[in-house]
Amino acid sequence: MSVGLILGFLGGGIKTLVRRRAYSREEVQKTRRLLNWGAAVLKYTTFALLLLGLVWCVYFLILGITAPQQADYANSMSELIVAVLTVISILFAFVEFVRRK
Repeated sequence: MSVGLILGFLGGGIKTLVRRRAYSREEVQKTRRLLNWGAAVLKYTTFALLLLGLVWCVYFLILGITAPQQADYANSMSELIVAVLTVISILFAFVEFVRRK
């Protein structure tokens, strides 16, 4: 899968370099508006999910403290939540980086 992604990325880059397309001002503005709208939606979604993740991680922290036999379960669930939120946060950061460029 990784090799396919790398080859596809390189192929797309070469294709972009070979075929330069001139976009009209209207197309550029339309794409910019769409990207700004998507970034705003992604920003509020990310903040809502981060807040929800905080609530659930606190819940699992309390569960691990009050029920020590459930500590492994609580730890695993918290790690899963943090992993998912990390991916979402990276996606948000990438969109913001592209948008401000």
